[in-house]
Amino acid sequence: MIQLNRVTEYALMALQYISKKGEGSKISAREIAQTYGLPFEMTAKTLQRLKDSKLVQSTQGIKGGYSLQKPLSEISLAEFLTLMQGFPSVVMCVAQGENKAICEYERKCEMKHFMQNLNTRMIQFLSQVKLDELIADFSKSFHKEKSYEISYLS
Repeated sequence: MIQLNRVTEYALMALQYISKKGEGSKISAREIAQTYGLPFEMTAKTLQRLKDSKLVQSTQGIKGGYSLQKPLSEISLAEFLTLMQGFPSVVMCVAQGENKAICEYERKCEMKHFMQNLNTRMIQFLSQVKLDELIADFSKSFHKEKSYEISYLS
C-alpha cells in the first residue's frame, strides 16, 4: 500500500531544503537535521540513500555537503517512491518485488484485475507529478498555514 515511511518523509524534507538553498549550494546533514528538528543519524542515513539513488551528490571536506544531482523537475513522484520504498501499490497483491504479498484469497479473488487496473492508473498519475511541483505546492500551503480537506463526491 502507498504510505510514506519516515525515511521517505525525511528524504522529501531534505530535497526541499537543498532545492531551496539553490544550485551550487552544499548542505550538510547536520544543517538539515537542525533546521527540521530531525535526528541527525537518521538524516545522514537518508541522505546517503538519496546519494546511492543518484538523486543527490556529496562533496567531502570543510566546504562539502550535499547538492542535487538532477533537477527535481526531472524526478517523478513514482520514480522517487520506487527508489525510496519499492514499487508503489494500492494493495499488496499487486505489488512488485519484495513488497508483493501472497493473499490467501488470491485464487478466488474477483478484484485482482480491478486492483491491477487501479494500480496502473495510480502509477500513471504519480508519474505525472514531479517533485518540484510537489515541493512547491507544499511550501505554498505550509507558509500560508492552511489546511486542506479532501472532499468526496457522493
